[in-house]
Amino acid sequence: FSIYLEAIAILPQLIVLQRYREVENLTGNYVFFMGSYRFLYILNWIYRAHTEPHYKHHWVVYFCGVLQTLLYADFFYYYLKSKSQGGKFTLPTAG
Repeated sequence: FSIYLEAIAILPQLIVLQRYREVENLTGNYVFFMGSYRFLYILNWIYRAHTEPHYKHHWVVYFCGVLQTLLYADFFYYYLKSKSQGGKFTLPTAG
């Protein structure tokens, strides 16, 4: 159950950030690095699958990890865009 919960646990934070649009620097960095951690975890799975001869695949873990990373994708786009432009980090509103 915790694997499924971890995959969607960031949703409330992302929804709140979307509603308020302006993201504080510390909050933006925190969410970005949480997502980066998950992305690096996926790279670790790929590396281990290719280098360890008896690596056991956990498809539920893979699915939940990829799902969680995809939930961060939109945030990553706007985070990296704002950092490259040097401006204030704001998210677009829906509608």
